[in-house]
Amino acid sequence: MIPSIGVDVALRRGEDMMELHIRELRKFDEPLYKWVKRGLIELIGLGTWRPAQAIPSERKLSEGFGVSMGTIRRALDELVDDDVLVRHQGRGTFVTAHDRNRYLFSFFNVCGHDGQRIYPVVNLIDFDSLRADAFVARSLSISPGAKVVRVRNLLTLKGVPTLVDEILLPAARFAGISRERVADRSGTLYQLYEEQFRQSVTRIEERLRATVANAQQAADLAVDPGYPLLHIVRRAFAVDGTPIELRHSFVKTEHYEYSRTLHEADRGRGRD
Repeated sequence: MIPSIGVDVALRRGEDMMELHIRELRKFDEPLYKWVKRGLIELIGLGTWRPAQAIPSERKLSEGFGVSMGTIRRALDELVDDDVLVRHQGRGTFVTAHDRNRYLFSFFNVCGHDGQRIYPVVNLIDFDSLRADAFVARSLSISPGAKVVRVRNLLTLKGVPTLVDEILLPAARFAGISRERVADRSGTLYQLYEEQFRQSVTRIEERLRATVANAQQAADLAVDPGYPLLHIVRRAFAVDGTPIELRHSFVKTEHYEYSRTLHEADRGRGRD
């Protein structure tokens, strides 16, 4: 039997497309709950359910996929652990959406030496485009020479310039992005990705290294060239596991440090 999620999917994507999609998914030899998980990820990526929208009940999903409630629940548990879905007691299970609190506590890993987290003031420094070199292409899973959009932001904490972000995005996934759309956004950058470009960040990996400020970074951060900085290299991944952002963050650590809490689910799934 080729399962169908029913009218929820049919209204958005059409019954024929859904059936073809599920047929392709079922070609792989894998545990049923993994197949269900991957199917749900694909459907979320297609926009069947939008951020902050409830997905069908476990019973409806069980009927749609033709598997047991236990299989559905196991797939949903993993998606909750992966921050793709969130459960609200008494209301149901929803596609995770970005907001200021999620940004501050899940994706902004700089805090004071006392552990206090402060939402930064973000100012756009520059916006342009370039061609991907080998490192950028590999990091974003795109072809060398492909067009990427570059965004440079200055982040201020308690009135002090503290962090410079250089953000690289694959232009093909962010068609229509502009300086104005970035500068005039009302929420976080990840909210902009999600709401205007249907690109939801659900996972990041970060690597840390020590560096010193070059002339441009020194000017941005009001320090001398050669000033010691923390360099954070981040890749951000969409719901389907595709890298959609490469970010270089340069942090003054006189009053701030890197801090990230790992949960058991993070360690179990090999997250950085």
